[in-house]
This record gives sequence, C-alpha cells and structure tokens, in this order.
Amino acid sequence: MSLPRPARWLAAFTGVALTGAAVAAPSEVAAQGFGLNEIGSCAVARGFAVTSAPCADASAIYWNPAATAELAAKNTLSVGAASIALRGTFTQDVSLTNYPANLHAALVPSGFYSGHVGPFALGFGVYVPYGLTSQWYTDFPGRFSAQKASLQNIYYQPNIAYRVNEHLSVGAGPVFAHSTVQLIQAVDLSQQVAEVGPNGPITFGQLGFASGTQFATARLDAKATATGYNAGVHFVYGPWQLGARYLSAITFRYDDAKARFEQEPTGLVLAAGNPITPGGVSTSLDAVLGTQFTGTGALTPQTGATVITDPWQAQGGIAYSGLLGTTISVDAERIGWSKFATLPVTFNGPAKASSRTLIENYHDSWSYRFGAEHTVQTGTLTGWSGRVGYSYAQSPAPDETVTPLLPDMNRRNASFGLGIPFGPKYALDASYLHVSTGGRRGRIVERTSTAQTAQQLDSGVYDLSANVFAVALRANF
Repeated sequence: MSLPRPARWLAAFTGVALTGAAVAAPSEVAAQGFGLNEIGSCAVARGFAVTSAPCADASAIYWNPAATAELAAKNTLSVGAASIALRGTFTQDVSLTNYPANLHAALVPSGFYSGHVGPFALGFGVYVPYGLTSQWYTDFPGRFSAQKASLQNIYYQPNIAYRVNEHLSVGAGPVFAHSTVQLIQAVDLSQQVAEVGPNGPITFGQLGFASGTQFATARLDAKATATGYNAGVHFVYGPWQLGARYLSAITFRYDDAKARFEQEPTGLVLAAGNPITPGGVSTSLDAVLGTQFTGTGALTPQTGATVITDPWQAQGGIAYSGLLGTTISVDAERIGWSKFATLPVTFNGPAKASSRTLIENYHDSWSYRFGAEHTVQTGTLTGWSGRVGYSYAQSPAPDETVTPLLPDMNRRNASFGLGIPFGPKYALDASYLHVSTGGRRGRIVERTSTAQTAQQLDSGVYDLSANVFAVALRANF
C-alpha cells in the first residue's frame, strides 16, 4: 500500500496553521481577521477610538506612543485583562444541521508603565494584538480543516515619547514579538490514496469507504520571534485633538514547526479480494494503516517551515473636548491584510516532495470607530468617568476564504464602561463590549485552485457573536 496523500494533506495542514489565519469562528474576535483590540479597558469602552484622544493611562504606549508624554502623573502603571466569550456556529445547507463550536472563554492580558524624565516619557508595554483560541466538537464535518486552533502573538514594546511643545508630542518604540501556534486536525481516510493501479491512483473513497471516516488526528506546534516598531504623533490645539499611529508589519519565520500524528481506530475490515493487501485476503484496516505511523511512513513525526506576517496597522482620527467634562472622538484604521495573498510551505520529512503554496488572497480592510467619555466634575462622584463606543470592522477575507479556520465576517461592536477612582492614586476601569455579525456563507473543504469560486465551494452558513468584559487597574505615583 502507498499513501502519498497524507503527505500532501500535511502541507495544507501546516501551512494553514502557520498563516496565523488559522483562526476559526470560535476565536478571540473583536477586530478584523485574527487581530485583537482588547488592549486597555478604557479603550474597549470607547470603541477603540483612542488614537486621537488617548486614555489617561499608560496603555497609550500601544494606542498612540506619543501621548505618554502628556500624562499628568509622573509615573503611571496600568495592568488589566479582557475576558472574551464567543458563540460560533455552522449550519450545513443539505442537512440544515447546526454545529456549535466547543468554546471556552479566553483571557487576554496586558500591562503598561510610563514615567517622565524631563520632557521625555519612558515606558514599557506588554500586549497581545493578534491571537485566537478556537475549537469544534468531534462531530463537526469541518474538523478535517480545523478541530482546534490556537495562536498567540505577544508584543513587548519599550517606548520613548517627547513633548515638543504645548501642542505637539511624538513617540515610538521597537517591538519584540513572540508567536506560538498550535493546530489539531482530523485526517479523512476517504481522500487518501490506497494504491496506484494500472489506471492511476485508487483512493479509499473509491473502495467504498465513506467521506468523513477519521483514521488519524494530527497536531502541529510552532514558535517564532520577530521584531518591528510602533510610532505615533499627537497634536492638541484648544479643545481639539489629532492623533495618528503606525504599528509595523512583523514577519515570523517558523523554521522548526513540529508535526505529530496519532492513529484513530476505525474498526473497519478490508474484505477479501481487495487490491491493497497481498493476495487480497481479508484483514484489519487499522493494521494496514498502522504502517504509515512508523518507520518511513508518511505520518511519522516530521518538521516543516513557513513564513507569515502580522499585518501593519495605521490609525488616525480627531477628537473634541469643548463640552464640559466630555470628549468625543472619531478614528479610522486601515490594516494591511493583503500580506496574506499566498503562503509557501516547505517540509523536511516524508512530505518534502509535497511542499506547496496555499491560496489566501486577503485584502486590506477598514475599521471605523466612535467613542465618548464624560468625567463628573462635582459632587460625590467627582472623578468618575462614563464611556460609550461603537465600531464597525470590515472583513479582510474574500468570499472564497471563509473556512473553519477563519470564517471571518463584518463585525459591529457596541460598548460602554466606567472609570472609578479610589483616592488620588488609584482607579479601576471596567467595560463591556458586544460583537454582532450578520453571518456569512463559507466552506468546510480546502480550496485547491484559484479557479474555484465561493459558489462552488460553500456548503453552509457561519455565524458568530461575542461578549467581552475588560478590567484594568491604574496607579499614579
């Protein structure tokens, strides 16, 4: 028996996992693609419209590196986290069966410090701008594309900001990033080549084995580090504020991704007269397949390599604070998702001959953000802040790339929150954000050619929504 197809499948499996686009509907989502905006509770409450009018805490290191030079306190520390609970489903066209995702709430932490040294502000931030945690149940028909996916890209950013004059501040810092990827997938027996006969390859499906017969589970783990930068500018004139920031694209090179395979018993038997076993005698299918997991078999442990890029982010906007204790801000963001046009994948094991290029064809996308904050000036609630926000995020995924790994869709985010002071040095920020979508048609099989259209591939509808709760503790000293 020969089994070259698993090697070709491995190329797709590893490549999709390492794109970072390997995020399913049940992922951490409140931004386009696999981006995460849940950085700072104040920013969440204000709909992420905080580049033009940054929050009064050190999370500005991410949202606008220049604005830390304008913080009133000599030293500011902000530590927090966002809990993201998402509901994702896939409804199949033919059976109308609804498959819910196997979801668990995900926690996204962040921490920032900034301190003044003369006209400069020096600081450091740790945050997660890209990431996911996703999982489907074992009966999901798309498990052969993704059973479980996990991606975490942690950014570490030293920052320096300078207040040029009473109107203008500038700031920037290098970014040191660490990426961790894990993907678990089922392997479909019917798609594998059982034997190469005189008339060409014979698949297990042609021998009568049903589509969706799982005979193996595959797991991939990969790590990489990379560098980039984040820069911003902030301008204040009377009640008006203008701000802009640019977070560079960051390229990760996964040179030693590890792929492992575990055989899953099928309990099936190859009948006498089959073209696979010598003499065509009746035998256990699991015993025959077991040879692929040992020695030089296609499903033995092996390594692979690929290159992916976190896209650049460019955000800017305008804010007005001429109303008593109230600031209104409007921001727009452009994200460079077109980096995901194609993805080359190479292997160093039995799948070496099956290295390939995967088709993504993402496009750059926009996000529009609106926020408002009112701080009480008098009375027993002096210093308390109320915040509201709304944002709309375009999906960067084309219709042909709506998959179990990334059934991305346009998103509408509505949020609100409070800032509660505890004496002159401490404050607690708390916020809630709801993500809603209109659903989107998608596929559960791989795309093998640019000629294939969404109409040819799509077989159901993905839907998702999310609830995000974020808190942060601020300290001024």
